[in-house]
Amino acid sequence: MDGVYASPGSFEMRTFFKVVVWIAALFFGLFVWNVFPDFRPLVSSILAAAFVCYALSVIVEVTVKRVMSDEQLELHSRLEMLDRKVTAILRDALEQRRLR
Repeated sequence: MDGVYASPGSFEMRTFFKVVVWIAALFFGLFVWNVFPDFRPLVSSILAAAFVCYALSVIVEVTVKRVMSDEQLELHSRLEMLDRKVTAILRDALEQRRLR
């Protein structure tokens, strides 16, 4: 999943709109390719650039997710350590209070 969504159905709607946009771009590209053959090098260049940009965005997304996951694991371990320390302090305080 790409991120946080308001409802479970919004992920499907986002995917649906992505598919619709890609199909519309495909038909527009085929139209330009067949009707205006002089623009074939331009269409080819645009397709190559779009593929490279998409590949780079996927690489960046995977890298960011991995870094965020590492950060979350580190924060989780720190939180566990802090929880153990606070629990020990509170348990010690409770024991001292009982002794009084």
